[in-house]
Formats: sequence, structure tokens, C-alpha cells
Amino acid sequence: MFPYLKIFGIQIPMYGLLMAAAMLVSVGLSWLRCRKRGLDGERLLTVALIAIVFGIIGAKVLFMAVTYTWDEIADAVRANGVIWLLQGGLVFYGGLIGGVIGAFLGAAIAKTKLLDYSDSIVPTLPLAHAIGRMGCFCAGCCYGKVTDSWIGMSFPSAVTGLAENVKVIPTQLIEAGANVLVFLFLLWFTRKKRVGATTLFVYLIIYGVERFLLEYLRGDEIRGIFGAFSTSQWISIAIVVLAAAGLIATKIVSNKRSKAAEKGNTDS
Repeated sequence: MFPYLKIFGIQIPMYGLLMAAAMLVSVGLSWLRCRKRGLDGERLLTVALIAIVFGIIGAKVLFMAVTYTWDEIADAVRANGVIWLLQGGLVFYGGLIGGVIGAFLGAAIAKTKLLDYSDSIVPTLPLAHAIGRMGCFCAGCCYGKVTDSWIGMSFPSAVTGLAENVKVIPTQLIEAGANVLVFLFLLWFTRKKRVGATTLFVYLIIYGVERFLLEYLRGDEIRGIFGAFSTSQWISIAIVVLAAAGLIATKIVSNKRSKAAEKGNTDS
């Protein structure tokens, strides 16, 4: 663990630092990819800014929802003020959902088509997520189940609630590594321009499956369990189903347009 970075005697939380780095890397790389494709970089920045704000809000809202009851939140706010809502962690799926909503709103404000930017933006998301997971590792959150295997790592008991010598699976590092592989795959996948939101749907399917399986290795209790699955697993199922449906619909529409274009060329 490496929770803080000291610079000139000032302690900077690594979690927050790496989260900020993740956002900057995603936006910067997206901007470069947009420029390479001849897209308007300034409009991208508008979309990105609003997406980031909504993403943070969404991540915080889902964290609160799976961690506390409404009565606990109300009591904490009365006792500590609204500033209490800014404390605690973030949940990725909440950030992803909020970010997508913010991106569509940002595109409307910038008066541009969000789908035109899909191939440029989406591949940067798993890279940003990987950097963010390194922040989780430094903070000691989002850890895995207790294990005696060689892969196990110990975290401070103040974070995990476990004894100092108890080892857990470093799921943060596993997910970070998996996300880097997804990033590399999407870079390859988008060498050719994809139709509509194809790249987004492919990413959501891959990550949905990845996260569903990874949840079986998670050991932290602040995840919410409903029935047989965790909150993230239920969200993964919903996202994979919706993304698969979107991918099929995109393919059908694309085929119809291609056939119509071919017919038009033949008639002329």
C-alpha cells in the first residue's frame, strides 16, 4: 500500500491523485485520437467535462446506495452537514452510467453527434479505469477474498478490518491488468471505423463479463448483495444484455442501410 505521496511535507492521497490522472489520461488520449480522425477537439472537451462531472456524481450516488440506508445518510448529514456526502469512495458502475448520461448531455450542449466520437473515446475508458484501480490498491480498498495462496497480499487492518497478517487477493491489480488488455484490444478494434456505438457496446459486453467474474474474488463487504449476486453483478448482467441487444440492433440497421444503398446504386 502507498496511501499518500509526500511533496514538500504535504500529504497527497494517492487515490485522489490517480483518479485525477486517470481522467487527464482519458481526456488527453481521446483528444489526440479525435484530432487524428479530423474531429473537433474543443467539442470533445465540452463533452468530457460534463461527462466527468456526471460520472463523479453517479459514482458517489451508487456508493452511498450500496453502503448506507437512507436513514443512515439522513442522520449523517444532520450530524455532519452536507459535506459528509463528499466523503467515502466511488463505485465504477455508477460513474460509468453517470458518465454516459453526461456525455449525451454534453454532446447536446456542444451541438455534436456523440456517436461520431465513440471510436475515439471508448478505448481510453478501460485505461483510465486501470489507473483508477491502482488508486484503489494504494488506498487498500476493493480488495479480494482471504487467501493462503502465493498471490495473497496484506493490507492494514484499519482498512480491511482483518488482522495484519491476513492475506487477501489483490483484485485491484487483477482488474487493472485486465483493463489494460481491454484497452489494447479496443485500440486494435478501432483501427477500422466502426458503425454507430459498436465500440461502446463491445466494451460494455467485455467489461460486464469481466466484472461479473471478478466479483467472485472480491472480499470487501461494501458491495451490496441481492439474492445470489452482488450489486455489480446484477448491473453487469443488465449491461451485457442491453449492450448485446444494442450491438444486434446496430448490425441490423447497418445491413439494411447497406442493402438500400446497393439497391439505389443498381437502380441508378
